[in-house]
Parts: sequence; structure tokens; C-alpha cells
Amino acid sequence: MELQNALIIAGVVLLLLLVAYNRWQIHKARRVRPLMPEDDLPPMREPVVGKTIQPETEAKLREAPPPEHVSRREPTLGEAGKGLRHDTDADAAAVATASAAAHAAASTADADEIVTDEVAVAAAPAAHAGAHAAPADAQAEAEALAPAHRAPPPQSAEPVKAAEAKPRPAVEPAPLDGQPAPATIDPLIDCIVPMHLERKASGDRILPLTGRLRRAGTKQVHIEGLRVESNAWEPVTAGHQYEDLQVAVQLANRSGPLNALEFSEFVNAVEALAEALDASAELPDMTETVANARELDGFAASADVQLGVNVISDGAPWSAAYVQTVATQDGLVLSRDGTRFIRYEPGADGVQKPLFTLQFGDTNFLRDDLTLNAGRQITLLLDVPQAAQAIKPFKTVCEYGYSLAQRMGAQLVDDNMRPLSEASFVAIFTQLEKLYEKLEARGMPAGSPVAQRLFSV
Repeated sequence: MELQNALIIAGVVLLLLLVAYNRWQIHKARRVRPLMPEDDLPPMREPVVGKTIQPETEAKLREAPPPEHVSRREPTLGEAGKGLRHDTDADAAAVATASAAAHAAASTADADEIVTDEVAVAAAPAAHAGAHAAPADAQAEAEALAPAHRAPPPQSAEPVKAAEAKPRPAVEPAPLDGQPAPATIDPLIDCIVPMHLERKASGDRILPLTGRLRRAGTKQVHIEGLRVESNAWEPVTAGHQYEDLQVAVQLANRSGPLNALEFSEFVNAVEALAEALDASAELPDMTETVANARELDGFAASADVQLGVNVISDGAPWSAAYVQTVATQDGLVLSRDGTRFIRYEPGADGVQKPLFTLQFGDTNFLRDDLTLNAGRQITLLLDVPQAAQAIKPFKTVCEYGYSLAQRMGAQLVDDNMRPLSEASFVAIFTQLEKLYEKLEARGMPAGSPVAQRLFSV
């Protein structure tokens, strides 16, 4: 009898230890990582917005004066900074269509993959108030911009802590009439292995042999063929004939640089493909490749920046259900894991791409009881390298934050809970331009396909 009781007690203790370990792992995964110091850019405070805009600030942003009264109509997806539509009927239809599509997308765990045609057609300029700012001390001008760790982001409401994991890579437009998508491999971020075929090979023969050429560890692998008809490189496509191939592994991403183990895995897969196709592959030197990967990762770490705007309630806490309603009405789409809402903007190719995210503490909008979860802080996060400079993403985030503050009875503050000033806004805007220039000089401007691949996982 005593043995039976002892076994029961031991089983209960083991179960409690398993539960405690799982909770510790979850807490560890969400823990905010410390920031890395930035050598090129001095630290700055959070993005700035206030209630008035000085003439010099208005001229710098090159935007028309914001309306005196903030419209209660929720902003819709569209290009930032173009103002409201003047056609009332078309505007109402666009808002209704975008809102309906957002409601449908937010109702599923795969919502961030649902970028429907209706949303694309209804994409309209956001009905934001201007980035108003109130005069204040210039002492807060340089502490909101900081490099983010090249690791998956914490599920935290802190504004500038770690790089967002991402937004997943942007969805490529579907090929038309069987034509392949544009070539992906780029020598700026890829280790490329030329593969010479003894004779022409069709995509139908090559594709079944590329099962191992998807990833090497945490790094993406791409394979392209030199098409006979167009004499141009393209992703290998069934039905096309190719004279030569090139296989590439990405040198770095937010998981870190390509290491020796990943390189070896890649080389083994390339050699197996070459043998199957009776081809010869020009394999690179491992030491040189790993060194290049580390150098690229160092540059990426110095440019991997995320900016945050905090919207703090002036009164009672908000329920998660209320925050969800506001975000959905504003056209934001719930992420697959349910931890954040995503604001999309159409890119130059017309494809909707993530612009910024909205987080409400550590709330999971798919799992938690939204009527019980409450808080006083909403955080808007901008992944700087992922958003093109041309659409003025920083200004769009500030405008939306100010719009939320007005509608929800709140104010915009930095991570020290100090109201944001116009002086800080101008300082951050200026240093963001330096960061954009740094990315441009490297040949990977913010929002470009190569930058989106580098600053992803």
C-alpha cells in the first residue's frame, strides 16, 4: 500500500514538473532580448507625433496640411500620405469592401495569408489625421532608433526591442500563362554554385531531383535555370528547357549567418543533384563563404531596426475585444499565430505587403478570452528594412497612432511614458534617412526583394 501511494505521489510530482517546464519554456521564448549598441546611428527615443506641425516640418514631410477635424471613418489599405478621396460614393464603397475583407481575414488563423482581390481593389488612401506635433523639449530627440537583434521577436508590448520575426517573405504574384516568376538569386546575399549540364535538361526532369534543395539548416536555397529560348535565368519550371543551372544558398538572415554545418548540408545536396543530372558543379571554398556570411550578417545587424509607437489610455483599460474591433475596422489583418494585427500596403507590383503591426501586450486574439484580457497600452511596430522608403512608412505609423489616440481617448508616448515631441519626430525622421542611405549604398534599399529576404527568417 505504501508503495502504491509513493508511486502516485511520484507521478503527480513528475506531472507538475512537466507543466512548470513548459511554462518556463514559453516564458523564455517571450523574454525580451537586450538591445545591441549601434555604432553608426546614435540611440533615439520613440517616433514622434504631437498636436501641431511647424512649417518646416510640414515642408520636410512634403504632405498637404492635415484636416482640422479627424474623421471617424476608419483608414483603409492604400498608399500612405495621399489624403482622402473626394468621390464620396467610391470612397464609401472602398471602405466597405476593405472592411468586409478584413473581417473575413481576421476570423481565421491563416488571416495573414489572405490578401484578397477585394482588398487590393478597395485599397484607398488612409483617412488619417496629419502627424500633428506639440512643441516640447528637444531633450527627447535621439533615443527611439536602435538596432534590433537578429533573432525572432519577443511577444512583448515594448516598442523597440528586437527584430520582428518576421513578417514572412512577401507573397510572389502568381505566374501568368505558365510563365515562371522573376529570378530570385542575388549575389549580394547568396552563395551561388554554377552547375554545367552535359546536355540540355527539361524542368520536368530537374524538379523531381530538387527535394533536398529547399533549405540548408535555417537558410533558404534557390535553384534557377538558363532558359534556352530567352537566354535568361529563371526559377526552374516544368515544360522549359535549360542549358545550365545555378544553385544558391542564402548567406544570412535573422537567424544568423550561414555556418559550416549548413554549408556542408548545402554542398552535399548540390553534389547529389549534379550526379543525378550528369553535371559538373563549381563548389566554393567553405572558409571564404562562411566569412562572407559573417560579414553580411554584421552589416544586417547594424541596419536591423524596428521603431515603435505606444498608445496609452488616459482612462480605464481597454478590453482585448475592443482593441480587436478597432483594429479590424481599420483594415488590419490578424496574423496566423493571433498575436498581432498587420497593416498591409500595396507594393510597386500591386501585391499587398506588411507595413507595420499592432500588438496589445501579450494578448493572443485567437486563444485568449478577449472579454477578460485588458490593458492600457497598444504598440505599433515598424520593421524599417522591410518597408520601402517611398511610401513614408514612419509617417504612416505616426499618423495612425495619433488617429488611434484621438478615437480611443489616449496619448502617444515613448517607452519612458513621456509624451512625444515634434523635435524628436524631426530627429528620428532625419536619422531614418541615414539608415535608408546605408541600405541603398549596400545595394539593398528598404522594401526591396533582397532586403526582405535578408531581414527575414
